[in-house]
Amino acid sequence: MLFSDINNPTPEEIKDWMKKNDLSINTASELLGISKRQFARIISGESKAKKLHSLAMQMIWLINENKKKILSKNLNIKPKKSIKIPIR
Repeated sequence: MLFSDINNPTPEEIKDWMKKNDLSINTASELLGISKRQFARIISGESKAKKLHSLAMQMIWLINENKKKILSKNLNIKPKKSIKIPIR
């Protein structure tokens, strides 16, 4: 679980979410559909994140984790060997 309380994520948990997903304030606010100013308020603890925001953060995290798994599986696949038959 990403947040201990889905209804009230702490600013530290949100900052950790940003680190795990390699997001800046600009990118995170765009993904959540809120202004940079509002997101900065949430991170600073001035205002609280809504449940909708915490659910969106978890969904973004899940999508990124799945992308990592898919990419790692694709990198482990060895290219198919081809057989060359000389034509005389």
